[in-house]
Amino acid sequence: MKNTNKLNINGKRLWSDLMELGRIGQQTTGGVTRTALSAADQQARQWLLEKMKAAGLIVNVDAAMNVIGTLEADEPQTEKIAAMGSHLDTVPSGGMFDGALGVVAALECARTLRENRVNLPWNLEIISFCDEEAAHHAGTVGSRAMMGLLQEGEIHHTKNKRTPTFAQNLEHWGRDPAQIDTARRRPEEFAFFLELHIEQGRRLEAENLRIGVVTAIVGIYRYIVSVPGEPAHAGTTPMSLRKDALVEAAPVFTLLPQWVRERNPEMVGTIGQVSLEPGASNVVPGECRFVGELRSQIAEDMQAVREQLKAYAAQREGWRVETIYEKNSVQLTAPLIDYIIDAAKSEGFPWTRMPSGAGHDAQSMAAFVPTGMIFVPCRNGVSHSPAELIEEDNATEGCQVLLRTLLQLSARGRESLCVSPAVPRHQ
Repeated sequence: MKNTNKLNINGKRLWSDLMELGRIGQQTTGGVTRTALSAADQQARQWLLEKMKAAGLIVNVDAAMNVIGTLEADEPQTEKIAAMGSHLDTVPSGGMFDGALGVVAALECARTLRENRVNLPWNLEIISFCDEEAAHHAGTVGSRAMMGLLQEGEIHHTKNKRTPTFAQNLEHWGRDPAQIDTARRRPEEFAFFLELHIEQGRRLEAENLRIGVVTAIVGIYRYIVSVPGEPAHAGTTPMSLRKDALVEAAPVFTLLPQWVRERNPEMVGTIGQVSLEPGASNVVPGECRFVGELRSQIAEDMQAVREQLKAYAAQREGWRVETIYEKNSVQLTAPLIDYIIDAAKSEGFPWTRMPSGAGHDAQSMAAFVPTGMIFVPCRNGVSHSPAELIEEDNATEGCQVLLRTLLQLSARGRESLCVSPAVPRHQ
């Protein structure tokens, strides 16, 4: 066995895998569309399963469609499991690296360990979580299913009438939605969870830093607002006689950002999805549904703006506000933060502590399992876009820090790590 202090991942193989995976769901625009449980997503999942098998991992797909590959220890010192991973699904016309980097890097770490016959004190799971990007209703479905955080019935809901539910997609791929609870794991099974991800912001690039050590993940509150109108012929219905659902809803499109700015300049609010029924150019909209989202490190700020939105809706006939989910911010595990910092230092990469303004699967895990997260820079901070880009060196360095963190934890063996307090099952 090699001296693990000199153990390096294969950066060329890592980058080759990222490029190969990036061709699955690639669009003519240059973006990648692998929305969760689509045909392209299934192709990517099959790609990953084959890569895992070739690496000697034991593979499994659970009831929430999480793909799990296990590197078994020769002589495990504990029944606990170490885990690393992220997600393969993308937003429509998204980038090649969001989520994918974390999965492929975790796989590369497992391959490096196996090829060099490094025996860990625990079995190591490489996890690709399903539907992180909220293709159906709420996001982080797979990781929340694993931690028992799914809201009752949510897999049967959808953001708009033209999108299948998560349950319907499960059935399409031969799975039984009624079995999704069997994906739930006991948090005490896990020694820790690590996730490598692109920053999706500009700080690392602007400060010429190579590694971000994540200290906390932002809270996210998300709602569907339904506004009624009356469908009518667009050519024969006078303006004075219309009840146009889009026109009724439109003031909120500027009010929500105003409420957010007034509450806290560091808070953000977005209306990123609007659907109209019946959705024809020659019909006055009979219903407008839009998704409003709030993000902040401070729960009280999100709660205050939520109440403003609900109060506005309550004053208008027929308006409905449906909660998709409310996830408060989480602090990541202090000892793991220290391990990641030590790993970055030992590899000689400039680093900084920083919070995450984006949600991640690590957020689901962190409430119950010791969790650490590593960021690498992305060009101009752009993500969720065909312009999303990282350099090959970014991928290699992030993966190397991930491996070094894992090896340092391995040297400590059974030692327990502290975890942040658990959140209620139904938030």
